[in-house]
Amino acid sequence: MYKDPLESITATPQHPPQLLAEACSVDPLEVLLRGDSDGVQELPPLSDLVAGVIELCEGARDRVLLPLSGLPAEFALQRDGGDVLVDCYGTDSTPEVYLRHHRVSLSQLRRACVQAARAVALSRGHGALAQLAERAAAVQLAAVIPPPTVLCSGGLLELPERDVPLAFGFQLRLRPSRSFQPAGRDFADVHALLFDGELWAFSGQRRVALVRGPVLLATQRMAAAVRALLSGWQSGRDMHVRLCSGDFSIAVRLTRGLASLELCSDSGRRVFIHDLSVPQLAQPILRLCTDMLRKLVAVDRSQSRNLRVSGLRHELRWMRRLIRTRERRDGFVNPDPERLRMTSPTAEAPAFADPVTARPGRLRYNERWSVELEGLDAAGLYACDDRLLAVTPKLILAIDCRTGEGLWSLDNDRAQALLVGQVLLTLHGDGELRLTDTRLGQVYATTRLTTRLSGVPVALFGGGGELPPTALISDGHKSLWSVDLRTGELRFRYRSRGAAGIRMVRAGRVLLVTSGDGSVDALDIASGEVVWRHWADTRFCLPPVVIGQVVVAVAGEPNGGHGELHGIELFTGQSLWRTPLPKAPSAPPLTAGGLVVAPHGGGGGAGAQLLAVDPAQGHPRFSCADPGLAEGGRAVVYDDQLIVNTPAGYVQAIAMADGRACWRQLLSNPVTDDLPRSLRPVVRRGMLFVPAAQVHVLRPADGAVMTKFMGCDLVPDFVHVDDLGHLYVAEESGHLRAYGTGPNLSLVLSS
Repeated sequence: MYKDPLESITATPQHPPQLLAEACSVDPLEVLLRGDSDGVQELPPLSDLVAGVIELCEGARDRVLLPLSGLPAEFALQRDGGDVLVDCYGTDSTPEVYLRHHRVSLSQLRRACVQAARAVALSRGHGALAQLAERAAAVQLAAVIPPPTVLCSGGLLELPERDVPLAFGFQLRLRPSRSFQPAGRDFADVHALLFDGELWAFSGQRRVALVRGPVLLATQRMAAAVRALLSGWQSGRDMHVRLCSGDFSIAVRLTRGLASLELCSDSGRRVFIHDLSVPQLAQPILRLCTDMLRKLVAVDRSQSRNLRVSGLRHELRWMRRLIRTRERRDGFVNPDPERLRMTSPTAEAPAFADPVTARPGRLRYNERWSVELEGLDAAGLYACDDRLLAVTPKLILAIDCRTGEGLWSLDNDRAQALLVGQVLLTLHGDGELRLTDTRLGQVYATTRLTTRLSGVPVALFGGGGELPPTALISDGHKSLWSVDLRTGELRFRYRSRGAAGIRMVRAGRVLLVTSGDGSVDALDIASGEVVWRHWADTRFCLPPVVIGQVVVAVAGEPNGGHGELHGIELFTGQSLWRTPLPKAPSAPPLTAGGLVVAPHGGGGGAGAQLLAVDPAQGHPRFSCADPGLAEGGRAVVYDDQLIVNTPAGYVQAIAMADGRACWRQLLSNPVTDDLPRSLRPVVRRGMLFVPAAQVHVLRPADGAVMTKFMGCDLVPDFVHVDDLGHLYVAEESGHLRAYGTGPNLSLVLSS
């Protein structure tokens, strides 16, 4: 509901009485959108709604989709002459229709949007929304010729042979979409599947009408019932399932290898078929689903990139393949198991590092608890509130940070894990994604991203505010998916055109993507739409950075022949400036002290430099020697200092005012000491925790050693410091320990 308190607004020259009275009435918009329906109380974001209505009025689009942030549902507004047809439906795996073909006058809807937008703009002082409202008030209704409706039939139209126990036929009314879909973008469009039609079944010599309306929803329920049937058939257990879509329902029962089917039409007529084999029941339904999707894609080719269509197609292929596999009898045993056993690789645990003696300080850390985990990987350790999540090839374990006790555990089959918010994502080799609640340790949703996982996956959180909570997942190669964290359903898929692998950075609602070609793409996180694309006659192989409203992208291959910095406006994609680098880039850029720092040159060795530029104009501020970012070092920003932890065993701070070295501290010997898996330093509670051959605690202002970290012989492949200053260190040999600050003795002089 778009109500806002307006009691504090009075009639002034800026707020005339007639405008104030108009702004205070926003209820008509709710009545127009929802009508008499009480299924969904939430409305889409007002700014998106007003922008969508403007596009409908101008004829730029004939349909707009408006997702909701609080519920897995969305509104669809479709232009129909001078009216708009409003639909509201769920976006989970089995969508439910809450509002269907609610007809509203487009002019009336535009006036209600203007009124509501003015009300919110007045109450909140939202200038951008006020401008959008005035644009909507001035827009004229363009004449739009809707695409013609296409009638198509499939399946059986006449009675089958007497020996056919079950068959289906259908007639569809399809309307091709006029919306332009750029290449490289897949999308999840539930509304496109809500087309009307008629569905009937043949049982024996009887024809029974099953559904009149959105027939594909009923067909999806039938496919889901078949999947449950095949699952029971595969596991050798009896099962019974009943699913509904509106007034239509399907019930499937498996008893001692024989299947029975009950279909109840939306008019109350019923079909009972008993004593069928599982293929006899499943194959007619799978054939029906396949034929219906084929007709849809033939009329509207853009639906071939609809993730809902491709997901259902994959499901149908999997079920048909399962039936064929179950009916075959081609099993055999391995005649030479020892050959496989001998060629299986064995993992070797890394050696312990020799401790490094440092100057003692005043702080002391004492061990609180310790655990050992077989196959521990530093990349599979995550800190989540009051617990640590450890992902090994065989186990996923949640550990209480206070006591070191296990809270819950799950079996793992060598899946790759990613933590997004409070959800643990596990990606399996066959492309299956599982979503686990980190509080309860329960898998609450599964989906499929691809047929085979390639590359190293990366995930970002894509929700917050009015955006639905989603996970943005890249396989590190060419594909990027958006997954709803509430339901596990795919929202969109993006395919890159480059060959260097996807690199992505989020800035609010904008997702910036580079992939090794000559473009930087900006995606709308809510829809996956490419909102702008920056093109240059070079390659963007490194992830960009965002500072303020400026995107700084690095052009050129790492350690190649040349490089260049591109300044791009975040929201429009307009090119602001271009600054050449003295040499090719050597590491991703970063931001510090209001500047952009670009490592370049040196080929990862001597001669590497850092160039700091002003993001507003692209003017260079200073250049200095690179302490080690080009060699794989990691940095953290503290006040106006850039602190770099290097693989050479030392940490150095650089003043962002002029590039001078503030301080430098040698921590380990790069020749004799082991390097940790991650060199990322951490600043917490005024202390700098630096992983080297062991963990060092420094004062970030001047690099002074604050403590000699005693009693820890672990190579800090994983370092985490919580808000209380407690330290957690893990080595990939399988050891995880927690440390807390101990008491200090001080000399007190009395007079």
